[in-house]
Amino acid sequence: MRELTVGIGSIRLDDGTLLHDVQQRVTIYGSPSPANDNVVLVTHALTGSSRAAEWWPGIVGHGALFDPSEWCIVGINVLGGCYGSTGAPRVSVGDMVRAQALALSELEIERLAYVIGGSLGGMQALSWALDFPHRVENAIVVGAHDHHSAMGIALNALQRECLELDPVRGLRTARKLAMLTYKSEELFNERHDRRPDRNDPSRFDIEGYLDLQADRFIGRMDASTYATLTHAMDSFDVRGRHLRGSLVTFVGITSDRLFRPQDVRAAARAFGASYIEFDTHHGHDAFLAESSRLASLLTATTEPRTYSRAP
Repeated sequence: MRELTVGIGSIRLDDGTLLHDVQQRVTIYGSPSPANDNVVLVTHALTGSSRAAEWWPGIVGHGALFDPSEWCIVGINVLGGCYGSTGAPRVSVGDMVRAQALALSELEIERLAYVIGGSLGGMQALSWALDFPHRVENAIVVGAHDHHSAMGIALNALQRECLELDPVRGLRTARKLAMLTYKSEELFNERHDRRPDRNDPSRFDIEGYLDLQADRFIGRMDASTYATLTHAMDSFDVRGRHLRGSLVTFVGITSDRLFRPQDVRAAARAFGASYIEFDTHHGHDAFLAESSRLASLLTATTEPRTYSRAP
């Protein structure tokens, strides 16, 4: 694994703002082939980082879908993120992708065999296919579609209102609200039901679970970043655009309440893209929580690379 910070100079954002001295935090697993035809860009979701192997082990890592012994896997912390890239009060998914494209050019990577991401990462993967079809062979869009829905925008707005009330306690509450959209009711009933909390029998187990998730979250996420990235999700809408060369596969999650599988399927149909359904009761978070199962589902859409490394 190699980690580096790549300067891309200035970038004009979609809202007209000129952002100077922009830095992109990059993590690279594996090495490019002599033909530079084995590079995979992994785009992260709302709370992820460039270290894709840490949060997507079934997709990136030894024995995973994209194994560093065969693939060169690149992760980039998004513009506006809090894991090494330049922050900004308001960015779009398109801004994130343009910044990534500039960073990859600085690294002399001009072609991508695959771009893959889930949720906000899926929005980025689709944007790559639309905005840079000459650079992307395949895009895999997991648990996302061609726009953020009114319900998704409403939920994000409510979470940002929590942040405005208090940046720390509000971030905890926002995380709890988000968890209700990431998991399914079936999963909550199976894991928690009405059982008492294992550490405090005076309350329910589901309450303890939400507190645990909130406590973990405030140690690794910044409230301003959370607001910036949820705004980016809300502004995403590429309906009416057309694919021009890249092959795109959408993956719908059967129990996903945030990006409903019927909406993912409709987007695939609108773009003339492929559609795969991930049958799970885990909810939206299944692409992270069951990454090995997702990898098995995607195996048929990827091909192992064999090559001789350059001396």
